[in-house]
Amino acid sequence: MTLPESPPVLLDQSRSLRVIDATAWEASSWDDLAVRSAMGEAFQSHAWGELKRSLGWTPMRYVIEAQGRRVAVAYVQDRPLTGRLPGPLRGIKVAYCPRGPILLNPSPEATLAALHGLRLIARRRHAVALTIDPTWEEGSDLAAALRGGGFQPARREIQVSRTAMVIPLQPTDDAQHALLGDSVARNINKARRAGVTTERVDLTAPAQHAAPLEEFFEMHAATGRREGFLVRDRAYELQQWRLLGESGVASLWFAAVDGRRRNGVLLLQCGRLLVSFAAGAPDDADLGKTRANHLLQWDIIRWAAGAGFTGYDLGGVDTQSLPGVPQDESHPLWNLYQFKRGFGAQPVLHVRAHEYASSAALGAAWRLARSLR
Repeated sequence: MTLPESPPVLLDQSRSLRVIDATAWEASSWDDLAVRSAMGEAFQSHAWGELKRSLGWTPMRYVIEAQGRRVAVAYVQDRPLTGRLPGPLRGIKVAYCPRGPILLNPSPEATLAALHGLRLIARRRHAVALTIDPTWEEGSDLAAALRGGGFQPARREIQVSRTAMVIPLQPTDDAQHALLGDSVARNINKARRAGVTTERVDLTAPAQHAAPLEEFFEMHAATGRREGFLVRDRAYELQQWRLLGESGVASLWFAAVDGRRRNGVLLLQCGRLLVSFAAGAPDDADLGKTRANHLLQWDIIRWAAGAGFTGYDLGGVDTQSLPGVPQDESHPLWNLYQFKRGFGAQPVLHVRAHEYASSAALGAAWRLARSLR
């Protein structure tokens, strides 16, 4: 694959490190590395960066090379600090690399090179702090590189959840079925007997996705009201889903009973993982009776395996106030955890958010200012 080349913006000869500005690349060329490479992430996509531009962030995209080879890519967004801040912080930027950097070579050496490249970017962009929250597993070699790479645990978490529940995808229905719990297998069959059907909506075609996305928003908003989670305003939610869908990063699925859609799931492509991003059902869905969600998840699993994904992440099972994998039924998300375990999902704990401060004094002032907000 031949990609456009830009002059290096940063060099570190002592480390044979080069950082290339890829902000002007075509969206598809960027996404090939940032989203569709093995460790890619939807929140590093070109579309996500352009979405955040509308909220006052400036998106920049970089390729990091070490020893003449590409080792990572990173979309970094920054914006000036606002509000009543100490004098030294006025006019300085804060930066964030959502779910990045994306490693093209997942070795500790490449990870350290990527982190060093990010430190160079932070200094060049005059950022008081650069925060990252990659989906690296807690306790892994990649996680261990964070401290040596000059990053320290952030004062605040960014993501709602640090856990993932990943189903290993199998080549055959029989092999996949062997991972199911008995009750899940029964409920899938019950949904079939109830006449549940599933469909995948093509989000790349604007003429086809407007009405389904509107319907899905109503499902998602209703679920948010019932379960007490944050749902952003309609315009923002629809814009992000539309941009991600039209770029090929997102897909939308529904389950229906008697021709009426009863629940839906919006999925994101993240490298070799398919990830559940948003879900919902209307107040009168009665999923306990039809078990429509069981068949929906099963059909997604089998589609994902056929599409070449190696895992399907059903999403988190913890919160910022209750971090970590649930251990017993006293946890408020225990039933959700058990539901996902029933499909054969295995828990993964990601590293917490980390940050780099280019100036120790300014970084301390920034952390103090955040703690007082």
